[in-house]
Order: sequence, then C-alpha cells, then structure tokens
Amino acid sequence: MSPSPEIESPSAEEPPRPLPGPERSNPFTEYGLVLGVVAFITVAGWFVPASHYPLGFVYLLAVVGLSIRVGKGPVFFAAVASALAWNFVFMPPRLAFSALQIDTAIMLATYFLVALIAGQLTARLRAQERFERLREQRARTLLQLSRALDSAGGEDDAAHAALLQASRAFPGDAALYLFDDDGRLGAARNGRLALEPAACRALEEARASSFAATAAIHGTALLVIEPIPGEPPIGVLAIQRPERGRQPVDRALLHSFAAEIAAALNRRRARAAKEREKLLLESDRLHRTLLDSVSHELKTPLSVLRTAVEKLQRTDDARRRGDLVSEIHTATQRLHRLVGNLLNQTRLEAGAIKPQLDWCDVRDVISVARRELAEPLAPHPLALKIPEEMPLLFADAGLMEHVVGNLLLNAAVHTPAGTPIELTAGKTGDGRRVYLRVSDRGPGISPEVQQSLFGKFQRGRAAVSGGLGLGLSIVHGFMLAQGGSVEAGNGDDGGAVFTVYLPHASPGSLPPE
Repeated sequence: MSPSPEIESPSAEEPPRPLPGPERSNPFTEYGLVLGVVAFITVAGWFVPASHYPLGFVYLLAVVGLSIRVGKGPVFFAAVASALAWNFVFMPPRLAFSALQIDTAIMLATYFLVALIAGQLTARLRAQERFERLREQRARTLLQLSRALDSAGGEDDAAHAALLQASRAFPGDAALYLFDDDGRLGAARNGRLALEPAACRALEEARASSFAATAAIHGTALLVIEPIPGEPPIGVLAIQRPERGRQPVDRALLHSFAAEIAAALNRRRARAAKEREKLLLESDRLHRTLLDSVSHELKTPLSVLRTAVEKLQRTDDARRRGDLVSEIHTATQRLHRLVGNLLNQTRLEAGAIKPQLDWCDVRDVISVARRELAEPLAPHPLALKIPEEMPLLFADAGLMEHVVGNLLLNAAVHTPAGTPIELTAGKTGDGRRVYLRVSDRGPGISPEVQQSLFGKFQRGRAAVSGGLGLGLSIVHGFMLAQGGSVEAGNGDDGGAVFTVYLPHASPGSLPPE
C-alpha cells in the first residue's frame, strides 16, 4: 500500500522564489581551486627574480579571475589566502609575517580590501548577468509556450503542445491531468509519468476543498492549475523531480507554466461553451422555424383537402365533382413535395444519400421534373435550350430529377405569374463539365441572402407562395453527393440564375475527379 501524498497549500502572501542559478560545482571543489591557484602563483613567484610589489598585482588579478568562476565565499577565501601568502612568502623578511610594520600593514590591508571589493563586485556582476540571462531564457520559454498554445487546435492539441514545451523547459518527464465535470482526474495526457491512485484521490479532495495546492509525491513535483484564483482548479501539471545533484526544478517558471496552460485551457473551454450555446440557440431557432413552417405549410393544403372533401360529399354535379377532385389532387401534390423535402433533408443530414451513378439523358430528367411540377409551372412559360449534341450525364437520375425540380419550383414561387423561366443545358468551354442552368425574370438574389442561400429554411422575401426553404439546401446536398457543384447569381437582364455542374465523360469511361 503506497503512502498518502503530502499536499502543501502555499500562502497567498508567499513571495515568488528567485530564479535558480545554473549548475555549479561542489563548494569543496571551488575552495580547492582557490588553494590551487594561490599555491601555483606562490611557487611560480618564488623562482621569479622580482620584488614583492608586482606579485601583489598578480595575486589581485587571480582573485578577480577566480570571482568569475567561484562563489562569494571562495572569493573571500581567495582574498585572505593571497594576502597571507603574499605577506608571508614575498614581503621582507621572507617566510615570516611582517604586518607589524606600519607601511607593510597599510599596504597589506589596502591589498586585501581592493582584492575583496574587486572580487565581490565581479561576482555580483556575474550573478546579475546570470540573472538576466535566466530571466531572458524564462521569457523566451514562456513565449514559446504561449505561441504553441495559441497555434494548437483543440484541448488535446493544447495539452500536447504544453507537455512538449514542459519537457524542454524542465529536467525529467511531464504529464498533464485534467479534472472532468465530476471533479475526478482524467487519464494523463502523457503516459510516461503516471500518478498513483492515492495521489489522484488526494488531489481530487484538494480540489473539492477549493484551494490550490503544490504536492510532493514520490519524486514528482505537482502543481494544481487554476484558471482564476478562487475558482476550482481545472487540472494538475506533474513534473518529475531531477535526481540529487542535478539542477532543481525552477518553481517560479513552473508556476508561470501552470498559469499559462490554465489561461489557454480556460479560453478554449469558454470558447467551446460559447459555441455550444450558439449551437443550442441555432438548434432552437431551427426547431421553432421548422415547426412554424411545417404548421403553416400543412395548414393550407389540409384546409383545401377538408373543404374539397366536404363539398364533394354534398354535390352531385359531375363537373363540380371533377373540379373538387382536381383541387384535392393539387393539395396532395403539395403535401407530397413538403414531406419529400423533409425526408430528403433528413437523409442528407444523416449521411444516408448513396448516389447510384449511371448514364442518363438530361431530356428524360427534365421531362420527369416538368411532369411532377405541371401545376406550379403552369403560369410560367418554360423555354428549353438543349443542344442536339448534349452528352449523357453520369449521375443518379432520381437525385437529378429532384435537383431540376427544386430549381424549377424555386423559380416558379419567386417570380410573378406570366414571367418566363429558361432551362439551358450544355458543356463548359473546357469540355470537362456539363451544366444545367435555370434562369428566371424575377427580382433576383439580394446581397443579404447571398451567403446563406443554400442553408436550411432560407426563403426569399419575394416568394409568392409557401415553402419550407429547403429546396436549395437539398439541391446543394444532392450535387455534392454526386461529385458536382451548384452556383447562384443574377443574370444580366435581371432575375436569378442557378447553375449545377457535373464532371463530364464519354460513356464507357469514368468522369474526371
């Protein structure tokens, strides 16, 4: 049974810890280096035929040089050792301390102070340079982390980017654990560093107690990530502690890392929540629009059917009964189109459209569509322009009949009675595609609906009769399912122009991709 982890809750007033220095050698090694340098100068100076004055400058230069390599304690030791060696070995009388003479004492004290001050100032400058270098390195590390998080896509990508940067900034493996909605730690985003169940339970209890905590668990440094102080943490950043003797974990950088990760994850979660809210609002809007449209569209043909059936029951006039049957047929056709569009839209959204591509004649497709729409197309002269050499279409004939029918019906309901509709077919200039184009002489497409023209429940203001606004959406979906496309615009002489394209190929070959 593993021991329970100890969790420390840092005080809010706890000052940030200073930057850690770079890896340094053992203090005994530094003192040994000082003794070695002083001994070398002393032995070498013994064989130099010179007075004791120039050797004092050599000792002073050695103290300043050592301050670049060793710490403040060894620098102080270097100043003392060099002063004693200079006095004992080289000041007359040699091999004896001569500090009792006033001029020697003043010179020796002055040397010691100059050596100590020069060494300490050099060491301080070195420490300041190291501090600035490490601060720049920390800023560069955090900048790289920020850029990596900003360029990441979802939450998983952000977690992967954070762990990649953490592995570069800290010695040892790293892992990121995120709390779920129930307050439990999820699986690690990096499997190389795993927490024991006891550690996970302790962190979950700490989160339930609503305090941020730093934990030390079996050689792993853990930092609870909270997006905003006082709010429940959203995860745990785990960094493997280095082995004894190696550079320690930069705790200040670790806190900055956690804060940056928390901010990035919080932004993504807030953005995702806003997107979910937007989708819910849009779904609710579409739901209400569908109910309003369906109820309105069902009301008219059902009223016609009810009235016609009641009159049919009360009349014996054959001619009158024929008119009533015609009204019933018209209303049922309208209901048929309404239900058909709803079913087709449902199939598109479910991905259930599986085109059965085969060679078909465009004239047959148009003929079926015209026959289905005989009543709504009756008030509009329909002009067909199909060249004699029009090639066969490699398409799903049933889907193309719906496409042509919806385009013709769209032109009929958005233009006044008596205005002509033109249907043109042919090949593009490069011969790679075939097209069918439906043009009308209505008010055209307004700029405000151009972007959402092929969306669901989009109805133009100029529509002269009902409709759910699904026709163009179905055209767009059916064309994409067959590898084609659809374009919309306004004609030179006014009116809307809708063009559908399909890849062209000769029978016996496949159309180009």
